[in-house]
This record gives sequence, structure tokens and C-alpha cells, in this order.
Amino acid sequence: MTATGHGKPPSRATTDSGTRPAPNRLRTAAWLLPLAVVTVLVTARALAAYVPPDLHTSRVPLRGELHYALLVAHIATATVAVLTGLAQSWPWLRRRSPAAHRWTGRAYFFAGVFPSALVGIPVIGLTPLGLSNQASLAVLDALWLLTGLAGYRAARQRRYADHRVWMIRNYALTLVAITSRLIQPLFEHLVAAQLADPLSYAGDVLAAGHDIAGATAWTALVLQLIAAEYVLRRRTGQAARRRTTRTAHPAPGSASGRTPARS
Repeated sequence: MTATGHGKPPSRATTDSGTRPAPNRLRTAAWLLPLAVVTVLVTARALAAYVPPDLHTSRVPLRGELHYALLVAHIATATVAVLTGLAQSWPWLRRRSPAAHRWTGRAYFFAGVFPSALVGIPVIGLTPLGLSNQASLAVLDALWLLTGLAGYRAARQRRYADHRVWMIRNYALTLVAITSRLIQPLFEHLVAAQLADPLSYAGDVLAAGHDIAGATAWTALVLQLIAAEYVLRRRTGQAARRRTTRTAHPAPGSASGRTPARS
């Protein structure tokens, strides 16, 4: 928020009524709408292999029916987290309907993140895509659960600023599944280019597949962690600029901006 060219103080609409100015709403929509579209499309494509449940259409090599049941449970609850977390990302939900925001948040954690992370533990152990892939999934699962618990605890203690910070990090981890599916073709291409190299894979398709899975999982995790910290630093910078602007241009009638009485 900046002062006008005539030196007038900025509008107080954002602070007094809680309404975002139009430029802020447009900037928010500019990144939220594409995020929503990509997230829904990628999620729908990923679910297509598991709805209706069929062992033969699984995209993950299976060790048996129990593995498949756990995998489907993990995917179903993760889908709840992806979609409810997307709803939580829209600022108007918090402003217009705090109750809906709270209930959607509960669904996000208790029907999405928490059960999905717990079911994910045996799923990771059963996933036959190499140790590097398993390690990345284990780190992701631990961070996903810990940041979710930290965000829930902060909300229970009414530390809402801390709650928002933790949940931004948590949802960034939720979206690792989306990012990994977007970047996987890149690693498939890079590995395919080296498949016949006798010093790389020597035609070993299994080793190549494990490398694709591991590289994709680790890269997606790192990218999402970077994205979360970028968003948090950007929010911190915006808040600091708003505080500076309010100090430089106090509202008319406030203690610091009151017009002195004429004699």
C-alpha cells in the first residue's frame, strides 16, 4: 500500500473494515487461480488410476492386496488434504466465513493430513522404488506431520500468526505430490538420455526407474520448501511495508494523525 501522488494518506479500507484493496485481490487471484486449476487437474488425473479401485491400474508396483489397500487409503486422505487445503488458501473464506474456515481446517488436518501421514508410514516401507525414493518420502511424511501438528497446536493456543506460518509450510508439503507429477517427465527424459551409457545405467531399466523416482521426489520436496519460505518472507515484507506506511501516513483523527485545534 502506497500513498497517492497528491500526498494523501492511503485508504483505511484494509485496516478498518478488513477488506482487501482491489490490486491486492487481483494479485492474489493471479496466482491462486492457476494454482487451483493445476492442482485440481493433476489430482483428478492421479485419482483416475484408483477410482474405481483396481490392483491392475495402480501406478505404483504392488506387493499385494494389503499394500494396495494402504496405498488407496493414503491417496484418498491425501486428496482430502489437497482439496480442503486449496479452499483454505482463499483469503475470502477467512474473511467472509470464519466458521467455514475453521471446519475446513479441521477436515484438512483430521481427515486429510493426519491419517494420510500415518498410513503413509507402512506405504513408504512397502514402496519398491529404491532407497532414495523411500528416504525422500520418509522425510516428507515426517515434516508433513510435524508442521501440521505445530499449526494445529498454535491454533488451539490462539497464536494465529504462528498458525498461518506453520500451515503455509504444511500445505506446501501437501503440494509436493502435485509438483512431483509435473516435474517427473523432465527426469524421465534426462535418465532416458543416459540409459544406454555403459557408465551410467548400461540399459538397466530398473535402476533407471529408481533414479527417476528418487530424483523426482527429492527435487519436488526441496522446491516446495523453497516456495513456502518465499511466500513467508514475502508476507513478512508486505506486513513491514504496511506498518511503515501507516506510521508515515496516520489515519485522520487517530492519536498520531489528529489535526491540532485552531485557536
